[in-house]
Amino acid sequence: MNTGLLRFGISAFNHPTKQTILHLCQEIKCNVQNPAKLPAVFFISLLLIGCAHPVSPGGGPKDVQPPQVLETKPPNGSPNFIGKKFTITFDEFIQLDNIAEEGLISPPVSEQPDFKVKGKSLVVKFNEELKPNTTYSVYFGSAIVDITENNPVVNYMYVFSTGDRVDSLSLQGEVVDAFNLDPGEGVMVLLYKNNNDTLPFDSLPLAVRPYYISKTDVNGKFMFHGLADESYLIFALADQNRNYIFDQPGEAVAFLDSLVVPQYLEPAIPDTAVADTTVADTAALSLPADSLSADSLKLNPYGLENLNFYSLYLFTHKDTVQKLLKVELLHSYTLRFSFSLPADDVDFKVLNTVLDSSLLLREFSDRKDTVTWYLKPLQVDTLKLLLMYRGDTLEMTKIKLTPREKLTARKKKKRAAEKQYLGWSTNVGKDGVLVLNLQPEILFDQPVTNTYTDSVRLETPHDTIYKPAFVFLDSLHRRIRIPLALEEESNYNLYFPDSAFTGWSGVHNREFTLAFRTKSLREYGKLILSLHPSKSQAYILQMLGQKETVVRQGVFNSDTTIVFEYVDPNKYLLKLIFDDNNNGMWDAGNYLEKKQPEKVLFFMKEVNVRGNWEIEEDWSF
Repeated sequence: MNTGLLRFGISAFNHPTKQTILHLCQEIKCNVQNPAKLPAVFFISLLLIGCAHPVSPGGGPKDVQPPQVLETKPPNGSPNFIGKKFTITFDEFIQLDNIAEEGLISPPVSEQPDFKVKGKSLVVKFNEELKPNTTYSVYFGSAIVDITENNPVVNYMYVFSTGDRVDSLSLQGEVVDAFNLDPGEGVMVLLYKNNNDTLPFDSLPLAVRPYYISKTDVNGKFMFHGLADESYLIFALADQNRNYIFDQPGEAVAFLDSLVVPQYLEPAIPDTAVADTTVADTAALSLPADSLSADSLKLNPYGLENLNFYSLYLFTHKDTVQKLLKVELLHSYTLRFSFSLPADDVDFKVLNTVLDSSLLLREFSDRKDTVTWYLKPLQVDTLKLLLMYRGDTLEMTKIKLTPREKLTARKKKKRAAEKQYLGWSTNVGKDGVLVLNLQPEILFDQPVTNTYTDSVRLETPHDTIYKPAFVFLDSLHRRIRIPLALEEESNYNLYFPDSAFTGWSGVHNREFTLAFRTKSLREYGKLILSLHPSKSQAYILQMLGQKETVVRQGVFNSDTTIVFEYVDPNKYLLKLIFDDNNNGMWDAGNYLEKKQPEKVLFFMKEVNVRGNWEIEEDWSF
């Protein structure tokens, strides 16, 4: 009996360790004098080497090359495909990485095929009968990688036909977010044939699976191969439930107003991964050179300059059903209700107490989809509400009127003894700077019902003003402004004593001082924009800062000049919204109404505003 085989055990054959190899060497050395045992020792050595998990050799440059296709059986692009499987052989050992997400089969199949790796080969076996006289494309994305460094075979596609000819037309394009033009990564792009006898052509995305499928890459680009010579309806879908049907209200979609036609590409099906290159599609430059949109400066990842390039703008439909989205307790006795639609027609019925105008004030947001309630202290600590919308029950809810906190009895007693104060915020920046063209403002947490400002004082660089004038800016008396002409490089102090303002619920402000300063005019820049639209309509111009937050905004309808003064030195983006319905905001599209989202453009470059400089830019669009 060969005791060496028992000593190594099963694990040694799967993962040979340094100690195992040393032990083998010792066996070989010790048995040189015993030739009868040498074959068994050598057999074990070879078996260990053969079963070892392949790893990259130590030293030398890092492997950055993806696996290369050596052979496909049947050959890629073959007609008259029979059987249910095909094999792809590579020049090195491979493995699959997330094939369920990366892989796509077009036309789609009901059952996922089996993907099995055998050393340097990948075997794909179908689990259902394939359609006759049909060209299939199996797209692997980046799922095929080598086992050493996970280098992916990018965009590899295997194409075959169950008929006597392989459809050889191609189609390319991109999907971008309609609001900010960011690439739509991982979006399904669907093609439909007009072969349904019961449904209108444009209703197919709502009810049936597509005939062909592609998926966008990290740059939002997509590609179809193996298409028949027909016109197709194209539809993009951020498919939440992976059924290839637009059946979820939160799924983002994109569509074109016309059908698309594939084109012939020579060669039709290369037996290699598609090169990941970028080539500017100069034929798609339909806008002036100072504008960027998804319609201009096309980057073609496949280098297919002679193919049409289709752009689809991804959007999520506006909610058409009224819903209560959220109820928040902002502060004690201050509630905020957020709705999916304007809430003018929402009827609030209080079930456990009586509320009238002496106890409640309401405030609507500009879009009227948010309602804030300011309450006076009530005899109940919870409100029971029934919300009705146009005669139908919308929601039944209970709302606590004071914050829920887990406190010990001692802390509860301490909290009850603490005085509640009227909160406030200001337009002074976090750095204590107030821009020279502004005036100090204070926004209170709730409407102010009484003021006592005899002891309020304003300290300026030249004087101290007692009981300075102020004005309320809103009908609920929440926002005040202190008229004041600011001077450069100056410090100001605005002092408010305790109880200068009394809120709706009876709370007062705590004593506070609003200290702020101004900067030199030289520290600001000025941006002068000459705008030249090709047609007259409503436009919104936005100046975007970090994270694309809106810093300044202007509206116009025709040729004009907009000036942004007192701009902090920084780099900014300029965004243009085609406000088709003139409602002062960007609007999404609606597929059921065949309405595209409102168009947006970005200025071709960042605008670098510098202190004490005037920047002038011209923009034609």
